[in-house]
Amino acid sequence: MGSFIGGTGLLLGSLGFIWQGGMTPYIALLLGIGIGGLLLWAFMTPDDFKAFFTGRQARQSTLAIFSTLLLVGVVSLAYIMVQRENIVADATVDGLFSLSETTLNVLRAAERTAQKIEITGFYYHYQIARREIDDSYFQLYVAETNGHIYTRYVNPVEEPGFSDRYMDAIDQDYNVFISFVDDNGDIIPTTTIPVEITGTQESDITRALSQLLVAGSYKVYFEVGLETPDPISNAANGLSLANNYLRANGYITEPLNLPGIAAVGGDIPQDASAVVLAQPRRRLSEAEIAVIDRYLKNGGALYIGADTFFTNEVFMGNNDPFNQYLWDNYGLRMTEYIVVDPTSSGQTELDVLSAVVFGENSIAANINKEGNPNSATQFRLARAVEVNDTPPVTNGRVIMSSEASWGETDLVALSTRNEYQFNADADIRGPLTLVAWARDEATNAKIILLGDGEFLTNGQIISTEGNLSLLLDGIGWMTGFAEKVEFTPRGYLVTPVLFVGSEQRDIIAFITVVLMPGVMFIAAVAVYLRRLRQ
Repeated sequence: MGSFIGGTGLLLGSLGFIWQGGMTPYIALLLGIGIGGLLLWAFMTPDDFKAFFTGRQARQSTLAIFSTLLLVGVVSLAYIMVQRENIVADATVDGLFSLSETTLNVLRAAERTAQKIEITGFYYHYQIARREIDDSYFQLYVAETNGHIYTRYVNPVEEPGFSDRYMDAIDQDYNVFISFVDDNGDIIPTTTIPVEITGTQESDITRALSQLLVAGSYKVYFEVGLETPDPISNAANGLSLANNYLRANGYITEPLNLPGIAAVGGDIPQDASAVVLAQPRRRLSEAEIAVIDRYLKNGGALYIGADTFFTNEVFMGNNDPFNQYLWDNYGLRMTEYIVVDPTSSGQTELDVLSAVVFGENSIAANINKEGNPNSATQFRLARAVEVNDTPPVTNGRVIMSSEASWGETDLVALSTRNEYQFNADADIRGPLTLVAWARDEATNAKIILLGDGEFLTNGQIISTEGNLSLLLDGIGWMTGFAEKVEFTPRGYLVTPVLFVGSEQRDIIAFITVVLMPGVMFIAAVAVYLRRLRQ
């Protein structure tokens, strides 16, 4: 009995030590029991103890028992080491679990960074299956980078302190984040990128990783000198949410005073990846237009949110010099028509929704997504944008109203009595352009022109998912920050895909490591006791 207790105690204690990676009170107790059992064996039956190693008994029943214990130990140790080393292999015919060359190129760039990268996943207890599926992919990144990228999984209920700053995103079903970590292994919050898991885990995580690698390399300036909204104001008409969302997605943001630059004959800073011109309430002067022109000719990008102001004539017709500049150089300009849409609108027919989107580039990539009505954009008192079909540079439409819409020209009735009605003699039939883009291939200058600047304000930017997507994806297209990572579609030769989670793996391990050798162990004990009785 001492030999059995001693062998079992040492086996379990050794496995526990390897599993935990250190000593615990329970492991120490098991090892103590094991040593005590062997001492008891040696003290009570010294001849039997000696014979086990040298005598005839070593070749019979007792050897079978300890061989079984040794088998359990060897198999268990191998299982623990393989699991801990995160060894992965793709056994599918079509390479379903092999990372694409696109991902491998991104991972090579990631390995060259000085700081390690953490994939942080938040999963409640009822999301274990979802975590296991994600982990099946994420571990490929860990293995390919030899741990330079690693994972951490958190249950928000069990670790509320750590999860606190992520809860807003978690509530919006963002449960995976990717971040740089410092030398102490702590996440650097300013580098965190949320990952939208759409069911194509490799493309989702690789796109986020590519964004992380260039985060902080792009600076977006908010113009503040043309009576434009304050980018740090938390008021409903402020731009703090737009500003914070850009920062949260890896951009550096700064204010820019265009009139101040023009007054001293200066230029927009060379590090300006894009300039946001939201709701300017006065016309731009010739000097200010000249500053913008120099910036665009050097490959700059301008995100313009024009708006409707009944008390002035900003962006109104050919009389506005900046409106004319945009038309002459980029084939875009604001019209005087207010878009009314009876069939694609929100609370009123003036709350125009995105009826039609164009996928020529990534600006509208996340707008009007199938099955998600909240992905539409919504504009309030939007003006139509005119697009020149024979432009001086490449341009195009992003969002249009429905065919039932029209452009209201009676601004007096609309502004004083909130009255609008289609007039065939004066109004313009839809569909009408709400958002347009232009790109000068020679200089790489890019412009996005929107007929509603109010959608950028705190009161409107998150009224729909589409509004925020239009900002982030538009800035991403202009700066190149969200340059699309292409994944070549792969045909699958084998289906279905079977994901084996940790619970299933533990059951398999129990059967192969414990149950099957345990049956042999019991059989060996039975044979041994029978021989003793004989």
